[in-house]
Amino acid sequence: MAPKVVIQGELQDRYEVQRLLLEAHPELHVDTVGTPWELLDRARGDGFAVALILKGPIARHQERVQAVASLRANGFTGRILYAGAFLTEKQDALQAGAHYAFDPDVQHAEDVVWAALYRPSVAVDHPYLRFLFVGEWLEMREYRDVLPETAPDVLLTSTSRHGVPEFYGALAEYAQQHPDTRHVLVEDEASDDVRVEALATGVQPYVVLRDDGLLALARLVGNLAQECWLSRF
Repeated sequence: MAPKVVIQGELQDRYEVQRLLLEAHPELHVDTVGTPWELLDRARGDGFAVALILKGPIARHQERVQAVASLRANGFTGRILYAGAFLTEKQDALQAGAHYAFDPDVQHAEDVVWAALYRPSVAVDHPYLRFLFVGEWLEMREYRDVLPETAPDVLLTSTSRHGVPEFYGALAEYAQQHPDTRHVLVEDEASDDVRVEALATGVQPYVVLRDDGLLALARLVGNLAQECWLSRF
């Protein structure tokens, strides 16, 4: 299914972004609305991947910021982008829950939308840990005994799935070969030999699950994936 994008802004501005976006990426489905409140109605339950709020009159800045907060409060699952000329506008939008704020005179809105559609890839070896990321803005990949041929953005490796000490030499080499991949090594269950080999890889961060907990691990991986997403801009 083609990704869906909704754009809110002044008539001429939003139609121009829509035109440029569809010229470059005709496979997208793009809707536009005139007011922040129309945006809330349109985005609710329609499966939009991105909501873009364009620059508008400074007198209506708070309405646009409130639309960002309302989208987040009502469970919008896509990415929220906010265009503003002033630093304070962008700061307000980010504090309200926008995922990215930018100056449209510096970055083209249609390019920002396209970049925002990217979902960071996270490869996970343990089926239990994959449940931590259900519904997140991620492309989940599964691997087992063999490290992924195509390097993901984030690689999550649990010691309980790899009881052979020799595996960790391969993991250390993989980390050196793929410096752009963020690695997280999770000690969830391991013999002394495996623990020594896992620590010897130098792969960081090294998370001891019984000490740090699942929620801390989920936050860590989420933050790393967010870094990968932001690097696209």
